Amino acid sequence: MGVIQKWFGFNGWKALSTSGRVGATILYRVLFVAGLAAAIIAYSYISGSEDPSIIWIAVVGFIWFLMFQFFINLIFVNSS
Repeated sequence: MGVIQKWFGFNGWKALSTSGRVGATILYRVLFVAGLAAAIIAYSYISGSEDPSIIWIAVVGFIWFLMFQFFINLIFVNSS
């Protein structure tokens, strides 16, 4: 498994879904959406504009996705 796949792949989600904890899976998905909303609101507030362009929303969403994938893999795959 390469470094990118190890830290940013979907192995954390696979480990979470095979454990049979449906409540935990739903909680992590809700946390992802809440974090994405907070990241977009924070970007809008920091940039000082009321309506950021769709390109910057996509960039912020992609960065949040990578950060969240990193945390999921850190917790469920690469934990000690």
